[in-house]
Amino acid sequence: MSAPTQLYQHLVEKFKNYSTQELITLNNDVVTNNAWGSTKSAFRTAILDAFSKRGLDLSHLVSKEDGFTSVKVTQIKLDKNVLLPLC
Repeated sequence: MSAPTQLYQHLVEKFKNYSTQELITLNNDVVTNNAWGSTKSAFRTAILDAFSKRGLDLSHLVSKEDGFTSVKVTQIKLDKNVLLPLC
């Protein structure tokens, strides 16, 4: 198993104990750094997974078109049960 996959699985378990606001803060800190690699991608994917498991609406961040999934790399805020981009 690759290091990013192991990191992702570890973070998924860890993020179960974080509040939604803590996850939003983590997301916003992660996306402000422009350097992306497999470790950072695993970290952000685990954050989005945690939001999804809480039943939050990710439709303003994740879209599917022509068989491709796009995820916006942006800071976010929570409005009711919907995660919205700040910009």
